[in-house]
This record gives sequence, structure tokens and C-alpha cells, in this order.
Amino acid sequence: MELNQSEKMLFALLRSALNTIPVNSALFADVSLLSWQNCYKLAVEQGVMALAWDGIQTLPACLQPPKALKLNWAMAVENYEKRYRRYCHTIAELSAFYKIHGITTVQLKGVGLSTYYPIPSHREGGDIDIFTYSADHSRESDAEANRLADRLMEEKGIEVDLEHSEKHSMFYYKGIPIENHKTFINSETYRIAVKMDKLLQELLQPVSVELDGKYPIFIPSSTFNTVFLAFHAAQHYARGLALHHLCDWACLLNRYGLHIPEEVTDIRFRNMMLAMTHLCNDYLGTSVPVYGGEGLAEEILWEIIRPPYTKFVPAKNKWSILVYKTKRMLHTHRVCNSVLRISLCKWVGNSILLHLRSPYTIFQTERK
Repeated sequence: MELNQSEKMLFALLRSALNTIPVNSALFADVSLLSWQNCYKLAVEQGVMALAWDGIQTLPACLQPPKALKLNWAMAVENYEKRYRRYCHTIAELSAFYKIHGITTVQLKGVGLSTYYPIPSHREGGDIDIFTYSADHSRESDAEANRLADRLMEEKGIEVDLEHSEKHSMFYYKGIPIENHKTFINSETYRIAVKMDKLLQELLQPVSVELDGKYPIFIPSSTFNTVFLAFHAAQHYARGLALHHLCDWACLLNRYGLHIPEEVTDIRFRNMMLAMTHLCNDYLGTSVPVYGGEGLAEEILWEIIRPPYTKFVPAKNKWSILVYKTKRMLHTHRVCNSVLRISLCKWVGNSILLHLRSPYTIFQTERK
């Protein structure tokens, strides 16, 4: 794939940040303001704005962004750092509260993955995903502990959405969205999901880490994250897969290498793991031996950088909206089916059910 100047700049900054090496400064000679602005915009869209900032710090002052843009960038990073610290405090507080009630809390992806990054506070994220289960099976089962976690929130006067998803409930704790998982992946959608969810249960094996140097939490094992991060990325393929997903994978590779569990036998899913590793080697500076997945890697990069369909529908009349959404749905099925097997009938059926439950989404021009 031939990258434009702003894309090349962003990848150079990310390679520097992820591997703590200086940026190739030759790429940044005679860069226009517009190229810098486009680089910043792309970094924000891809969820790697703070990470790219770390690369900028290795450039000579004369090659860094113009003053106004640099100031805005720095302020955005500072605001995210404050948000990160708030998230760290919140998840540690919630985990400690649940522990009192015999519930173990494991932080999935998000803030927990920040511990893999050279500068943890620059790993951007949205909500907090947790997996709750029983700390003492002689007192209660995992399912009972998971339900208790929701009930305890309700007793605090917090509204809990128990129908948010088959795999998790959802509530706001101190203004932060929390997803409380009872399973790890959407077992109702993908053919290998049930098998993978069972495997993830076995691979969880939580380890204790400290966030921000003072907040103890549990995160899953690296083997769990190898399967979980790849499956999560595959679910987002053509539906929001971004560079921040790829950076998570790169940090996992840099710290632990690529070790695919032998229980992962599905060829398409394994190919997704290989393809993501190829992309990290080629564009993000990792150096992990990998064989296979080259063709898929280029397709994934296209979907990340220049997706043919977006969540915004570029149409106004109802017929044009329906045509665009139908084409997008079929395209999304094709690419998702290439990495996670799913029948077209089930895919279409799920879409119809979604719209029947929320009819207003049929002609909605922005996908939430």
C-alpha cells in the first residue's frame, strides 16, 4: 500500500514511540502545515494522538509541528493524562470495593493494557471493561458473583443496563462507563466464539500489576491477551478497526513475542494473528518471525487507513441511505467472514433484528 506523506509521518512517530527510538528525521524535512494538520487529525481518528506525541519529542525542535498546532497537541495529551489517572483510580477503587464482597475483578484491555506501553498514560481508551467472578467458589459461583457485582451497583443507586449485551451489563461509575463481562466474546454471532470463550476462561490466569505506580489491579495473562486482542480486532474488522488496536498488538509482541496457543486451530483466525504481526513488523517496528498472512495484512491496512465504507452515511434521501447501508453490510460480512466464520444468513438476520428493536436506526446516517 502506498502511503501519503501524513500517513508516513504518523507511522514514523508511532514506530519511535513504541520502540523508544528516535524518529527518522529525514522524513520531516520541509513538511507543510497542512501535512502536520492531517497527521494530527489522523492520529486523533486512530486513537493514537498521545502516542504520536512521544515520537514528536525525539525530533529536533526545527522539525517539530508549528507552534500553534504543537501547543494544541500538547494540551490534548495533558488532558488525556489527567483522564488516564482518573481511570486508574476508579478501576482500583471499584476492584477494592468488589473484593470486600468476595468478587475478583480483572481489567480487560483498556487501561490494563497500558502496562504494556513505554508510557502507560499515553495508551488511549474509552470505557472500562471488567470481568467479575467469585473469589471463593465454596461461597458462590462465578455467575452469582457476576450478578452480585451488578446488584451492588444498583444498591448504590446506579442504574445498570442488564440488556446492554449478551456478554456484559453496563453502568456508569463516577461518570465512567463500565462494562461488566460475564463472557469475553459474542458467542451468539461467530462459529468459533463458544470454543474461544471457553479457551479464554482457561487462559485468564490473572496477574497483579500497578497502574500509575500506586493502584493495584488484576489483568489477564499474556496468552489470554494474545487470543483476546486478536479476536477483538477481528470483530472490529471493517467496523472500527484502528491503529490503536494494532499498537496494542505491537506492544504485546514487543514484550512477549507471538505465541499462539495450540488450541487455536481455526485457519482464518490464526491468519488474522499472522497478518496483524506482519503489519506490526512492516509499519510499527516490531521484529517477530512470522510466516503467512501477507495478503490479509494489506487488506487490513486498507480498512484501517482508507475504509471503503464508514460509519457516516454520505446520503440524504431514504433510498440512498438504504442502498449504502446494504452495500456496507455485505462488505462488512465479506471481510469479517474472512477472519471469523459467520453465515451470511445469520449476519443479515442479526442486522434485521437490530433494526426491528430500534427502528429509528434504519435511516440513521451515523453509526454509534
